[in-house]
Amino acid sequence: MVRIPRTVFATLSGILICFAFQQEALAEQGKAPSLPSTIHFVIPYIPGTGADIQTRVVARFLPKYLPGSPTLVVKNDAGAGGRAGVQTVYRSKPDGSAIGGAYIPDALGNEALHGITGAGFDFSKFVLLMSTYHQAYTAAVGPNAPYKTLADLKKAGKPVPFCATTGMDMSYIVIATKAIGIPMRLIPGFKGAPTAMAGLLRGDCEAVSFGIEFTNRYLKEGVRPIAVYSSERQAIWPDVATSKEQGYPLELELSLAFFLSPRSSAELANVFREALAKVYQDKEALEAIKAAGFTPTFADPKRTQQIVSNLGGLFTKYAPDLKEAAARTQ
Repeated sequence: MVRIPRTVFATLSGILICFAFQQEALAEQGKAPSLPSTIHFVIPYIPGTGADIQTRVVARFLPKYLPGSPTLVVKNDAGAGGRAGVQTVYRSKPDGSAIGGAYIPDALGNEALHGITGAGFDFSKFVLLMSTYHQAYTAAVGPNAPYKTLADLKKAGKPVPFCATTGMDMSYIVIATKAIGIPMRLIPGFKGAPTAMAGLLRGDCEAVSFGIEFTNRYLKEGVRPIAVYSSERQAIWPDVATSKEQGYPLELELSLAFFLSPRSSAELANVFREALAKVYQDKEALEAIKAAGFTPTFADPKRTQQIVSNLGGLFTKYAPDLKEAAARTQ
């Protein structure tokens, strides 16, 4: 009988133990992070808004694509000028128990107005998952206004009165008019875009600036679009020239971003990213979004980061003008 030295046994045992540890580590790497049984989808808007409606559709379909099919609860945390809900997610644990949803220009506008300390969050530190609800902002005038182009507004010879709400709607009026050189006067006090449109039709002002899908609803009542703040013409308004075509290469858009709290792991983020991508490939989910009156769009984290970076530059550049406008309308 051949005897095997003890040193060989020891070596073989060590190899087997190392192999076992390696296999266990690989298994852990391939294992999806466990998720809480209940996940809160937090948005800083009241029920019934576009962001709320689309978030609820996503929350209905997302669980079937997440490990363990957790329960998703939409939480409307609307307060502090749209900052409360974003702050809630910013302070949440990085364990996937909270997903945030917010319009990118709203979040950036709050940072521009209040600074990171005043806003209560640093949007650049969130872990971006994706974005949706992409649509260009527009310039439109009332039925009796004499303007047909952005150049007409610029040559008005007087401050053009704009019916203004708050948040990104007012921010985009300020940014666009400053960038183009349009003399402008804000007419504040309108609680929501529909009331501002009613003001335009009454003659309280001569111009407004809202997303293209919302503005399109009022064309039959006499509202006239004169520009789309985009580099390309939009299918919904093929005959309306872009700001770029009119000599002002300005891109302003409405985008709803979904994100996790800072310090969330890449593994956790990828679980949500993959699940959200599947939702936006789900025919039933897409039909539900369309049935709610919206055009489903999807941008991955890389494209979403580009949107944040591009708009962030504008909000930083025009922060003094935004602060001045906010002070005047308080």
